[in-house]
Amino acid sequence: MAKFISIFDIIFNFAKQNYKLLNRRKVNIAYDIHKLPYYGDKNDPYIVEGKPERGTTHFYQFLTCSIVIAGQRFTIDAIPIHKFDNLSGLLDESLIRVKPKVKIDQAYFDRGFDRAKIINLIKSHRIKFIMPKIRKETIKAYLRKSEDCSARIINDFEIGKNEKATVNLILVDDEEGIKRAFITNFDIPVQLTHYLYSWYGKRWGIETAYRQFDHDFKARTTSKNYHIRLFYFLFSVCL
Repeated sequence: MAKFISIFDIIFNFAKQNYKLLNRRKVNIAYDIHKLPYYGDKNDPYIVEGKPERGTTHFYQFLTCSIVIAGQRFTIDAIPIHKFDNLSGLLDESLIRVKPKVKIDQAYFDRGFDRAKIINLIKSHRIKFIMPKIRKETIKAYLRKSEDCSARIINDFEIGKNEKATVNLILVDDEEGIKRAFITNFDIPVQLTHYLYSWYGKRWGIETAYRQFDHDFKARTTSKNYHIRLFYFLFSVCL
């Protein structure tokens, strides 16, 4: 893994010298958990169980970070996830590597990161984030109470049980008039909350990009050897 981190750095430095995409004053990044389906022995410590997908409930998983600008994607970090890994610890490790490379404007996370500990970690790194909110009963109640307005902001909204995190809860209609819930750690006027859709929309297409990696770059294998699968994934990201 250390060798690939060095390779990522070499590729990034080369790209920064040759591509305008990476020379912006600030960039937006997106974090994602990328899954590779697994159909073999479930005793491998790097096999993580999840919801049924592509004929299996077991996967190799990677925490990835990509720069996202105008439909373009540039992966700058990837970490394999062990079944006993703490996601907040891996995210902290990744942010420590990513922050010296680029100045971050906004970071986008999906609902899989909707945990108080992770949100407090992101805030400790002083990064502005946008994340869709899981629709628990409290959120559903706020959505019902907000049916008569197109947008509503609940400041200092508290989430978590044992560990608490404070965020801004934003309820805003999409283009079809369906109200969605987001959480952020920065202020936005209620008149501009519809921009959350275009901002967060920059992260869409990441999974499509990884499918392209699989199709165009990743070597085919039926090997159950984790180290081979890890090498092939990281090598495809480098390419």
